[in-house]
Amino acid sequence: MILNQERGWCGRMVTALAMVIGLCGMNSPAAAREKMELGWLERIRLQPSDIVLKAKLDTGAKTAAIHATDIERFDKDGKKWVRFNLWLNHRDPNSETITVEKPLARDVTIKLRGTDKNDARPSVKMEFCLGGKRFQALFTLVNRKKFNYPVLLGRRFLADLAVIDPAARYNTDPTCPKAQAE
Repeated sequence: MILNQERGWCGRMVTALAMVIGLCGMNSPAAAREKMELGWLERIRLQPSDIVLKAKLDTGAKTAAIHATDIERFDKDGKKWVRFNLWLNHRDPNSETITVEKPLARDVTIKLRGTDKNDARPSVKMEFCLGGKRFQALFTLVNRKKFNYPVLLGRRFLADLAVIDPAARYNTDPTCPKAQAE
């Protein structure tokens, strides 16, 4: 009988502690702002080039990636840069491409699926529109020709931003508000 009373007391303490922790968490900035409701597929509009691309939202992936070809590293004003081609249709070999130059943010090591090998990839910061809002994310540059979608948005970007509905697609419009004049 005493053992059951002790369990009840411990259980009540654990419940009370969980409630306090939960209430403290609700005051955090991440919990305070409203999360976007996105589908597993959305369209993004890259800035400033105004290219609309399909993006797979993948909470199983850690980072974001974008289809890029002809990736070249070079130095500009004493800093490391990357030049690459973005495709309007990543699966069409005759598709129009746009050459982009960006400062190299860092090299990212990706573990290749199904192997013990790693791949070092350049990554760059890119601005884009999603759901009527402007965002910046770090994208690894990789040839995604064999994948269904040219852009992958992973959980680092999505974590505090969105709730993903795996049954929904294209919940939002990739139109951006006009940039404010500086």
